[in-house]
Parts: sequence; C-alpha cells; structure tokens
Amino acid sequence: MGKMERFSFVALVAGVIFFLFADFVSWALPMFVLKDIPMKTKTDLAAEAKAKNYSAWADFEKLARYYPEQFKKFCDYEEKFAGAGKVSNCAPNEETFAKALAIGHRWYVAEGCWNCHSQDVRPVSNETLRFGIPGVSNTVSYPSEYQNELQAPVLWGTKRIGPDLIREAAVHDIDWQVAHLYDPASTSPGTNMPGYPWFFEKNKDGKLVPNERGLAMLVYLQWLGTWEVKPTKEWALK
Repeated sequence: MGKMERFSFVALVAGVIFFLFADFVSWALPMFVLKDIPMKTKTDLAAEAKAKNYSAWADFEKLARYYPEQFKKFCDYEEKFAGAGKVSNCAPNEETFAKALAIGHRWYVAEGCWNCHSQDVRPVSNETLRFGIPGVSNTVSYPSEYQNELQAPVLWGTKRIGPDLIREAAVHDIDWQVAHLYDPASTSPGTNMPGYPWFFEKNKDGKLVPNERGLAMLVYLQWLGTWEVKPTKEWALK
C-alpha cells in the first residue's frame, strides 16, 4: 500500500470515527443534560403561568375581556375535542389556557411559522441583544426551556427570515400582535411576511376580530418567553 493509499485509508477511518462520535454526542449529551429536568405538560405550563403571574396570563385575561364573544366561540370549538358529554369550561382559567396553548401551537406548526422564525437564542453574534428582552432578559436559550410538550419536537427552525420568537413575551402587546397577524406590513413596513386573514372574522357589529384559531395563536405567541419576564402593573392594566 502506497503512502497516498495509506493516507486515504486513515482519513476515511478517522472520518467515520468522528461521524460516529458526533452522532453519539448529539443524542447522549442532551440525554445526560435533560435527565434531571422534568418534562412539563400543557397543564403544568398553564398552572405555572397563573401561579407565577407570567405576562401570558395577563394577556390571556385581556383577550377574554377584549373579545368575549370570540372567546366563547373558542370554548365552543374546543367542545368538539372534549369528548361526548363533556362541556368545555369557558372561563379564562388554567384549563382553557392549556387548550389555547395546544391549539395555538398546532396552528403555529401547521402554518409553517417555524420555517421563517426560530426559537433559539444562540451564544453568538450578539443574539442576546437582537432577540432578548431589553432590560429584562438577555440570556441565551437553555435546556429547561425545551422540556415541555410544546417543544416536542423542538421548534429551533432552519433559518431566520423573521426574528427569533423564543423571547417574544412582552416585546409586543396584544394589540400589536392582532394587527401584525392580520396585516404584517401595517406594523412592520417592508416585511415579506404574509397576512393570515383566516384567523379573523367579523363580529355582530361588523368589526374584524380574531376567531378561535386567531385567539389561540395569540395566546401561544404571547406565552413564548414568559418564564423570563413578569408583567408590570401597567402592563397588566393595559
């Protein structure tokens, strides 16, 4: 075997070894890091948001006040999934919050939002400044953020046509999110994000308001990153 052949053979073996090592690390390292962090259910997340007064809970109650008829329709919609003979509780409580998170997450995935928005603040390129919450949270993403049913599978995304959303909580208020969801250019001139008019309907007064899917999407978006920030008194009263 000549020198070049030996070099090629060694390079091939080394490449295979490094590939197997990388594959091992990709599943073994997360397993060891996450083994002591409990996996939270949607019910756990709802209870945590209420108990710790996360800003998502304040926003959830505001949605119930702003759009009472649509909020009721959201609950009626949920009865279809509650099972025969089971009536959905329509009050803004932990149960309806958990349901809203589940439906919002479902539509976030179905609409392909994760194609343009990531949910991962990395420790490079000043990402904590770009995607953190100024004056509140400038941390990079950490393992426990992803140990819940709404991050299974994780929504790290593949590219960023739009901004990262893992710290979306308290960055914009409900009114901004409603306008942005219907007509993104109205809040972000020059954006190439499409509008989502099918998340809206006209109420009895002829005004355009979020429907049940829209409400759920808003709850999910305003939940992202709430574990990093609590609402101020002024925020809760808006």
